Amino acid sequence: MKVRSSYGAEIRKQNIPIRATLDLYRKAVAWLIPVYDREWELLAGIREKNRQFNLAEHLVHETKKNRAAYPFDAAFPKMPSYLRRSAVRHALGSVSSYHTRLKMWEKGEITGKPKLTARNHAMPVFYHKEMYRLNRKGDGREISGSREDAIEMKLYSGKDWVWYPVRLLHTDMEYLRKHWAGKRTESPVLEKRHKKYFLRFVFSEDILLSERPEEEQKICAVDLGLNTHAVCCVMDREGAVLAR
Repeated sequence: MKVRSSYGAEIRKQNIPIRATLDLYRKAVAWLIPVYDREWELLAGIREKNRQFNLAEHLVHETKKNRAAYPFDAAFPKMPSYLRRSAVRHALGSVSSYHTRLKMWEKGEITGKPKLTARNHAMPVFYHKEMYRLNRKGDGREISGSREDAIEMKLYSGKDWVWYPVRLLHTDMEYLRKHWAGKRTESPVLEKRHKKYFLRFVFSEDILLSERPEEEQKICAVDLGLNTHAVCCVMDREGAVLAR
């Protein structure tokens, strides 16, 4: 069985343009949402998700072989390609969700006509090697403190996209090194909680389930409370509670 887990490493307070990068990314998503809403009939006709995404990107991104219908590149010059694609995916998802809910409202399956708003709380993905990387040694840019807790992130300086050295909270990195070393790591997502910024890393691993006979197996159900501690309950295959 494939198991995916995540952990957020806090970004230490530093003079880096995290907020400027996040604001620009959200402006890009807000710019794209009305474009894809306008073109939704064309986009919705493509069932294969990769082809739909490619068309959505071609509508806004100019290349030697493609003439874009909308001037996204002029509005957001030099935006890294991976960040642009992240914004395209987020905008596509928002528009798709809106039209799905709109159809449900028209059929009377939900109450309250849905609204499509460009205002969003999108958080960018920092793709490995393109948007974040381990802090390089010996280039004069190391961060004071433990080098092992340092990475580099490509952020928007206000004029250009620049690699900035960033230090993550030491205790978070110690936890990741202790429990997740050697696991497959996906690109981290920027996260904001309680006026602090985090990089949320996602790990995946293959777990072998117990080979015990089914009648001997037990399960532990965990109910995560929002404002209280988690409640755990151990049961057998018949549903009898063994421990709580």
